[in-house]
Amino acid sequence: MDRAQAKEILSLYRPWAPDQDDPELAQALELAKRDPELAHWLAEHCALQEALRAKFSEAAVPEGLMEQIISERKAHLMRGRRRNAVLAAAVAIALFVLIGVMNHHPQPPEDKGFSDFRHQMAATVLRSYPKMDLETADLAQIRQFLVRTQAHGDYILPKGLQAATPTGCATLNWQGHRVAMICFNSGKSAASTVPDLFLFVVNRSALADAPNTGSKEVVPIVSLETASWSQGDKTYVLGGFGNEDFLRQYF
Repeated sequence: MDRAQAKEILSLYRPWAPDQDDPELAQALELAKRDPELAHWLAEHCALQEALRAKFSEAAVPEGLMEQIISERKAHLMRGRRRNAVLAAAVAIALFVLIGVMNHHPQPPEDKGFSDFRHQMAATVLRSYPKMDLETADLAQIRQFLVRTQAHGDYILPKGLQAATPTGCATLNWQGHRVAMICFNSGKSAASTVPDLFLFVVNRSALADAPNTGSKEVVPIVSLETASWSQGDKTYVLGGFGNEDFLRQYF
């Protein structure tokens, strides 16, 4: 399966209702984990589907709609033209909602929960990978930069991740809280400067329901596998383009 075939299959994918029994869909999702370009496309596709779903759920049912439908149904039995009018109105409403979604992306309410933080960090990688504030393979320089910018330079790096090659770091903002993003290359790709592992660090106090110390939760978000834990006063999210077995090598 190539990228074009995968896109054709994934165009029918809905993140809230995946068809686990479809082998072609499973194959396409697996390809997205290995193909960054396809992963970005899939993230945008899922974001649009979620936006459409949210917009339709927000649409209020017009007062008296049920009575109108019943009335129109009775009239339809007498004259077929009435049905065409109802269908035209339904199409017009659907187009109106769709145009509204495309022109105004709904903004979710502020959420200081950990799940929202994890999804926002994953989206940072999947949708619009940011330019690094510092590009270097020297971990000492990365730590010094984060200390200097007061962006969690005292982070504790998992032993497994120490074997990966650093590619750089950036400082991000999440609801007024500073977040450190440290990027690594696992070595599975020939391009040693292209990261496929991403460690996010934030103050534990910034999250309403941060993970417990000592526990690690592994959750896939679209094509990015994530692992999360807390240690000391920090909470960590590690994301990687690969399956769970691939990610477990690094935490």
